Amino acid sequence: MNEGISRRNFIGGAALGGAALALGALAGCAPQGDKPTGSEGTWDAEVDLLVCGCGGAGMACAVEAKDNGVENVLIIEKGDQIGGTTAMSQGMIAGWDTQLQKSQGVELTYDAMYANLMNNASYHLDPALTKITVENSGKTIDWLIDRVGVKFTDQIDIYYGPLQMMHNVDGAGGGFVAAFTACLDQLGVEIQKGTKLVEVLLDAEGKTEGAVVEAKGKTQRIKARAIMIATGGYAYNAELAARFDPEKAGTFGIGHPNCEGEGLVAASNAGALLSHTNDMMCVVKDYTIMSEHNGTSASANLNGFTNLPNMILVGADGKRFVDEGKKGFMSQNLNGPIFDKIHRDGMGYVWEISDEATVAAAGGKVKRGEGLEYIKGADATELAANMGVDAAALAETIEAYNAAVDSGVDREIGGFPTAKLEAPFLAVPVVPCEIITYGGVARTEQGEVIRADGEVMPGLFVGGEASCNSAYMGFTLSNCFTWGRIGAQSAAAYLKA
Repeated sequence: MNEGISRRNFIGGAALGGAALALGALAGCAPQGDKPTGSEGTWDAEVDLLVCGCGGAGMACAVEAKDNGVENVLIIEKGDQIGGTTAMSQGMIAGWDTQLQKSQGVELTYDAMYANLMNNASYHLDPALTKITVENSGKTIDWLIDRVGVKFTDQIDIYYGPLQMMHNVDGAGGGFVAAFTACLDQLGVEIQKGTKLVEVLLDAEGKTEGAVVEAKGKTQRIKARAIMIATGGYAYNAELAARFDPEKAGTFGIGHPNCEGEGLVAASNAGALLSHTNDMMCVVKDYTIMSEHNGTSASANLNGFTNLPNMILVGADGKRFVDEGKKGFMSQNLNGPIFDKIHRDGMGYVWEISDEATVAAAGGKVKRGEGLEYIKGADATELAANMGVDAAALAETIEAYNAAVDSGVDREIGGFPTAKLEAPFLAVPVVPCEIITYGGVARTEQGEVIRADGEVMPGLFVGGEASCNSAYMGFTLSNCFTWGRIGAQSAAAYLKA
């Protein structure tokens, strides 16, 4: 498990960059050291290990903890159903040197996997923790097969890059949940649904002592010698995302509805360091649907409009502001300039423009959600009027763009546009919406939560999307399961000490 990478190396490096935070008053609370300790009150329940969250990381943690001799394990789950974001996933998980790959003669190396992941993430990931995610990715898949009983198909896809690394679960995300449910039942692990983590309690020495939770509107106090925070990220909490990173103000949350960041808040209020909270995946969505129709990731989907060969982005002034060809995976390279333009314009959105002929050529695949029509214009003047932007500026923008297509290079914005815009035109207002978050509670390579001063918080562990970033596209599920297991192993060792 990368014994050569020390906790001090991690703390001295990337953890203190990337918008590292220690937010003692994040939820209007003073740091835990100034509060009465849990022992000064009564307890409603007592366990050895309290696992907060029953998604991929939490389920893996509970299984691994039981296998490592932890007797009394309780999982609390905020929702009425278990599985979290894992249950909603496509069931695709990256790995190398797995038993499935070996049976098919697929050969990959750690170096290739690590380089592919870091390149996709523009090297924003924490190197030390990401190495552990990649190193264990194949072992995690084999563990899911051999220990948990997850059923995989024989298909291994080339996806998120050039590598044949994506393993597919039979039944997608539901296949994970079914296998883990059976495994947890067999182990006798109790799952208390409808229960939300509110507060982490420490004793006078700063050791984990228990938690305050909320179940069906009532507060409970659970005594626990160790706690695993596996509550997911904050991809449904746009307000919290903007507090962590003001650039993201104006975003909408389209992640799992239970991913509201309470685990990060509880850990931070107990003194934990938060890191990389400016890193998240945002997907460009239909602003009107998000703001007026209670939009979701599916209902506000642009259905390919962003990827049309002649799509241009303009702001409230009717002018382009970014090379639209720099989409990267899921338009990530467009998000920063879009957020910047949104804030400059004060409009909450920017415009995507194409034309009727290009959309028609897509054969019905490109259409607006919720039965809405695109903003239309027989010419640039009419389109500008319907968009509410300057007509002369928009006409000049389209003319300049078409001239760049003719010359083969865009000397003003950059890039090499290939398809002209021809009237009649179509437009749609768009905004980047957060779907996965990569920042969170900082941890050691043993999954131990660390404070802002770099010291370990005894008995407190974290994994999955609640923790600071060590995964990106393709590795999200591997990250959850791998770090759920690492946290469990460390918790078991702590409880035995």
